[in-house]
Formats: sequence, structure tokens, C-alpha cells
Amino acid sequence: MKEETGHHECERRLFNRRRKSLGGSVMWSHLLHQRLTVLFGLAVVVNHPWERAQSSLYVMPGEAEVEWWMCTAASVADGLVVLLLFRIGWLVIGQRDWYLRPGARGYAVLLLSGAVISVTVEWITIYGAHWWAYSPRMPLVPGLNIGLAPLAQMLVLPPLIFALLAWWHRKMGNIV
Repeated sequence: MKEETGHHECERRLFNRRRKSLGGSVMWSHLLHQRLTVLFGLAVVVNHPWERAQSSLYVMPGEAEVEWWMCTAASVADGLVVLLLFRIGWLVIGQRDWYLRPGARGYAVLLLSGAVISVTVEWITIYGAHWWAYSPRMPLVPGLNIGLAPLAQMLVLPPLIFALLAWWHRKMGNIV
């Protein structure tokens, strides 16, 4: 009987540890979801003016102009790219809150990843899928033959967006 009680006590402790771990996991998951939602919202809002400003540097098939809603759709896609950059930073740096103090390594990850993603997306959309083309006003990156404006966008805006996320995180008292 005593051995059975000891066994049940061990099971109870293990169950309580799992429950606490699960509770922490659920809480952590909620906080991560909240951070990613804020990050995505910031990315869409910050990227939209850039998309509008550079829209005259693109032309649609048939020489049509880029419509405002296309800039909004592009901003949503930019938001998804920023979420991908968050994940890449987390994987490379090994901390989910790496953006709070990115340091040289964090900025290098952002810049390199942003450049690779930007070049890839531009090549696919311009030369592969032919969704749109560059207008004669678009400055091109020598050797890559892609637009300078979209490349600059992915080099300049993500560090700003992650700085805004870090500010928001600190403003909320690190409780989120």
C-alpha cells in the first residue's frame, strides 16, 4: 500500500509540473501572439506610405497605373515578410525577444535576410510571374537588375519597425 501511495504521489507531482508547464506555455503563446499581432500591424502601417510613394516606379501589364488597393495588398505582404524576419531573427539569435537589444548581430540578420527576401521577391514578381514591371523612373541596382526602392524598403523599414515593437514592449512594462 505504501509503495502504491508513493507511486500516486509521484504521478501527482508529475501532473502538477506538466500543468504548470502547460499554463506557462499557454501564457507564453498568448504573449507571443500579441507581440506578433502588434508587429504585423506596425509593419503594415509603416510600409503603406512607402508602397504608395514608390507605386509610380512600377507599371502594371498594359501600362496601367498601380491602384491604391494594390499598395494596401503589398503592405500586407510586407507585414508577412516582417513576421518572417522575426522568425529568422529568433532562429539565428536564439531568443524570442531578440528585437529588444538586437545589437550588431540582430541588425546583420535583419539586413541580410531583408536583402535576400527583397531580391527574391523582386525577381519572382518582375521576371518570373510578370505581375508588374519597372517604370523608366525606377533606379536599378547594378548587377542585380532589381529596383533600388524595394530593396531600400526592406533594408530601412524593418529595423524601424522592430525598434517600434521594442518601444511598445517596454511601454507595456514587459508584461506582454
